[in-house]
Amino acid sequence: MENRRKVIDSHWHLYVTADDKGGDFCAVMDETVEKAGLSGINICSIPIYHDLGPAQNILPLIYKLHQPAAFAYGGMVYPEKPFRQPLPSGMDFLSQYEELMEMGFDGIKMLETKPFEQKQYQVYIDDPCYEGLFAACEKNQTPMIWPAADPATFWDLERIPKRFLERGWFYGDGAYMAYDERYARVLRVLERHPRLKAVFAHFFFLSENPGKLEEIFKKYPGVMADITPGAEMYADFREKHAFYRDFFIRYADRILLGTDTSVAGGDMERFIRRYEAVRDFVTGEKEVEIIVEKCPGLHLPEDVCEKILHGNFERITGETPRRVNIPALKKYAEKYRHLITDEKILADIDRKLSEL
Repeated sequence: MENRRKVIDSHWHLYVTADDKGGDFCAVMDETVEKAGLSGINICSIPIYHDLGPAQNILPLIYKLHQPAAFAYGGMVYPEKPFRQPLPSGMDFLSQYEELMEMGFDGIKMLETKPFEQKQYQVYIDDPCYEGLFAACEKNQTPMIWPAADPATFWDLERIPKRFLERGWFYGDGAYMAYDERYARVLRVLERHPRLKAVFAHFFFLSENPGKLEEIFKKYPGVMADITPGAEMYADFREKHAFYRDFFIRYADRILLGTDTSVAGGDMERFIRRYEAVRDFVTGEKEVEIIVEKCPGLHLPEDVCEKILHGNFERITGETPRRVNIPALKKYAEKYRHLITDEKILADIDRKLSEL
């Protein structure tokens, strides 16, 4: 019964062109979507993540051509790290935004304020070099998905979970931008562009401090949050279960479903289980397990479920994806191919584009 609901997963990623068994990414993604019973997905491009580069903006559009029901949000490309200004001609962030929109992206994905990427690329999101991008997104009401930081515990050696400390995700040693400064810079962008349609991923990393999120919701009507895991979010949802059920009802227009699914190169069944758990957290009352945390479902009213599962995403992005402009895609691939360092991915892109 649940699988028949209309659900759009607003937060997918696509890193490689084949899964661990050599299956083509288009076929693997199709199979995952079908098995999960999803109505649609949104692929978020993150060129800045582990230096994946402009292939991140090409693969989602290839998939959109294969599956026109898919959405995609494009990301900014950086020719070097730390990135230096001015950027090469035609690569300023406003020009990149215009390229992404011309190719047929449905929105913009930001990863620039996540701790590792910010440190590696020396990004300061309130720098004037981003003004053209944010102004265009605000003017055109182009939606953005934006993970602003990481959990506050990652800056606190006494509170960070051991599993994350072992992964090197402790940011309180002075080598990373301070937690409060990170938020101050993000909020400075919102102050300059208060009409931005900005979906802050992972509940804005404020599940421990919902009062701050509520203040931001009240001040900026375009700000939203998704419930893409983080395990810590669902621990907080469990500990304040009654509060959060009321919160989700009061802010039903501001919350989206997402999972951080990455099928190609990953475990399909694991991602399907994660999706089902996040969905059931919204719709049901039984306990679900998300990553390492267990949490009873919120069992939200049906009208609230409809908004979170698909309605809010469709309202800000559109009910149907934008069409891919094939000549613009090929032009982009040619312009940026020198920055694609993975030879297999480049060969696969060339093969796919030659077939268009």
